[in-house]
Amino acid sequence: MSEYKKELEIAKNIARDAGLIMLKYFDGDQHVEIKEDNSQVTIADKLINSLVIERLKVVFPEDGVVGEEESNTEYGTGRKWFCDPIDGTMAFIWGTPTSMFSLALVVDGIPVLGVVYDPFLDKLYEAVVNQGSFCNGHPLKVSNKELNDGLVVTTSSINKIMKRPNHLVRLSEMGVRFATFSGAVYKACLVAKGKAEAYFEDGVNAYDIAAVQVIVEESGGKVTNIKGEKLDYTKPFKGAVISNKTSHDEMVKCCS
Repeated sequence: MSEYKKELEIAKNIARDAGLIMLKYFDGDQHVEIKEDNSQVTIADKLINSLVIERLKVVFPEDGVVGEEESNTEYGTGRKWFCDPIDGTMAFIWGTPTSMFSLALVVDGIPVLGVVYDPFLDKLYEAVVNQGSFCNGHPLKVSNKELNDGLVVTTSSINKIMKRPNHLVRLSEMGVRFATFSGAVYKACLVAKGKAEAYFEDGVNAYDIAAVQVIVEESGGKVTNIKGEKLDYTKPFKGAVISNKTSHDEMVKCCS
């Protein structure tokens, strides 16, 4: 039996049910609220986050969930599920289909399983450490392009770009092409399947990146913090560089 087989199947089932909730509210009344940090949240975010906690509690009662909207455990060691119920909430609210569901199993601070789901294109991405990375059953592989021959995806926040324009200028001078839109998970998946060479974002959180770290690394890519260091999921963090590995050191240099 493959390691984490049960966990993977449960995560995939949850992902598809989460996708149904996303589709239900995508074009309807989303009951948008403003959170304390001035970001927005919809009823779909809340329903999905609660669904994850309830479903995992039944099957894995000793595991906890660290979610963007709701958690039943704290950061630390042990087995913990990291969930972003709708990564790219802004895209979801705008009616732009680049938001995705994300769920990862993290053991002692290291992501070992990741499942993300795009309900708009019905694409389910999955990966377990040392077992490969797949989309709808098809293997994923990063590109081998250099930055000056490829695409870099980045933040959708104009305010963030204006605060730190220098790294974009450096990359632009190298001939890099850019894409910017809401949805960290969607952008990371572009790297995993070889459609983009790198993605960087200094504002992403652990629950944004945990699942796609496994998916990207199992497809041959690399994921670190902005300084090029290993990510530590035993505590909150901000920022990540995700690449096809070929361009990683150069991305870190440009972003620092």
